[in-house]
Amino acid sequence: MLLSTTAANAAIPEHLYMVGPASPSLWVLDVAQEMTNEGEGVFSYVGNLYKGELQFINEKNWDTGIRYVPEASGWHIVNAQTATVIQEINSERKWWVPEFGTWEVKAFFADEGNSVMFTAQRIDDLSPMVVPMGGASGQWDSAFPNPACNIYPQEGTTDVFVWEGTMPAGERNQLKFIAYPTNWWEAEFYLPESVDEGKSYKTVKTGVKYPVKKGTNANGDNLDHYWGFAVEDCAPYRKYRATLNLTDMTIEFAGGEETYVPEQLYMVGTASPSLWNIEDCQEMVNEGNGVFSYHGNLYNGELQFIDARDWGIAIRYVPEASGWHIVNAQTATVIQEINSERKWWVPEYGNWDVEVRFTDEGRSVSVTAERVGDMVPQAIGLGHAIGQWDCQWPTPSAYLQPKEDAENVFVWEGTLTPDLDGSGQDLRRHIKFIAYPKAWDQGCIFYVPESVDHNGNVKTVQVGDKLPLQQTTNGNGPLDWFWGFPAEECTPDKTYRITLNLNDNTVEFTDANGDPTGISDAAADGMKAAFIGDNLVVEGATSAIAVYDIAGRRVAYSTNGELTATGLPKGVYVVQSARNAVKVIK
Repeated sequence: MLLSTTAANAAIPEHLYMVGPASPSLWVLDVAQEMTNEGEGVFSYVGNLYKGELQFINEKNWDTGIRYVPEASGWHIVNAQTATVIQEINSERKWWVPEFGTWEVKAFFADEGNSVMFTAQRIDDLSPMVVPMGGASGQWDSAFPNPACNIYPQEGTTDVFVWEGTMPAGERNQLKFIAYPTNWWEAEFYLPESVDEGKSYKTVKTGVKYPVKKGTNANGDNLDHYWGFAVEDCAPYRKYRATLNLTDMTIEFAGGEETYVPEQLYMVGTASPSLWNIEDCQEMVNEGNGVFSYHGNLYNGELQFIDARDWGIAIRYVPEASGWHIVNAQTATVIQEINSERKWWVPEYGNWDVEVRFTDEGRSVSVTAERVGDMVPQAIGLGHAIGQWDCQWPTPSAYLQPKEDAENVFVWEGTLTPDLDGSGQDLRRHIKFIAYPKAWDQGCIFYVPESVDHNGNVKTVQVGDKLPLQQTTNGNGPLDWFWGFPAEECTPDKTYRITLNLNDNTVEFTDANGDPTGISDAAADGMKAAFIGDNLVVEGATSAIAVYDIAGRRVAYSTNGELTATGLPKGVYVVQSARNAVKVIK
């Protein structure tokens, strides 16, 4: 019939697609079902259509695609040849397909696109297909599953379908099937004939054929039943194959033989020294034979073990019951998941021994953890000098390094820039300290000046000052007091050293250019440190050398001024001699 043109400049399209609940691609435009261009303005399609709404569109772009729709929305497609077809962008009008089946649909464009007509005829029942549902496919809505997941019969058959994929350990409702996409109360489901007692799933193993039943809402069947593997049989790297045979109504599972033990293991979370910073996450020591260990500070909070510094692909080793206390980790069921929201819970700040052990070629994972003492002293800088302001989520670069052979003494060194507001006022909020990451209103310990003299929150300092500090928490003293230098003293040629001494509760400010005893990239005693390949090589020192990680733990030591440390994880390190220290990054 005539084409009423409400879009600019009608034309014969090069492509024509079908979208909507009646289309095999549903509303997923990226995989929209394309019709065959027969030439001379004729497009055709022979295949499955579902009962529901349908639109024809000329490109895979909702904003610019022209839709060819009936002037009267809801026009039955079987009477398409009698409809007035209009051309609209962002149209809400649809055709109506009244019945599931195999359909032959044609579009005829004429008069340079100013005239178009559709014809449609149901020629047979639906061609066989099934759609996987459940945790293994990530699909739960029977009306709008991802068309890319549709499964068609094995070659040479009409009723044998094969699904391949992994089984998620954290979701036992792993797999069932529907015959085609539609509302759950209209759908035909393929389900286990029976389920485990008191459960919604049938636990399965490979090499066994299990009976299948067809379920519908009309028959009063429980449609929320699934097949699923036991937790110990599930991991992101274990591939399974399910063969659904609708002739003898059976399903059989195969595969799942892959094994994996990680080469590295890291800790992330609010309880980890690296918090949620995946790039600098705390690496555990690989002891060999599938055993990883960590000895050091943990905070009160959430924790995950992860095998890669990449959120998208990393496997996380977490308790099946999220929030499981890590002190009872040995009794937990550990599952392996990608993008897991489950976490361990560390109940107390302290110095911890943690071990993760992989056995049976990675099929079994166990965790043990014990608090062995108070936290190893550490300090974190905040303020304009550090570029960090958030006491709950500081990055590892804000951690101050401990001074060799001086417990509870920490050093920051660098140049300063003026701390100015938008109007040029000198704010001077250069530095303050916290003991460890924690929310400001939940007991975070701050080290701040004992008094202030500038702008109501800053103690102005100069080189040579050694000033008292006070320890404060929310409700027990100021939290937003800082030490700071005047703007005129913050120039690129000046390097300052700030020493936090928690033994006598003081902060000292010195000129690092004139005092070679602290952290400096210019090694005053000729010490040089760098990573060469995987090895940290240190030479030229005139005294013993110690290497510290971002958590302040000594990871290497030498008494003769030279050192080669192998196998250090990626991260920030301080190489310290009697006279100076050098920061290096792997």
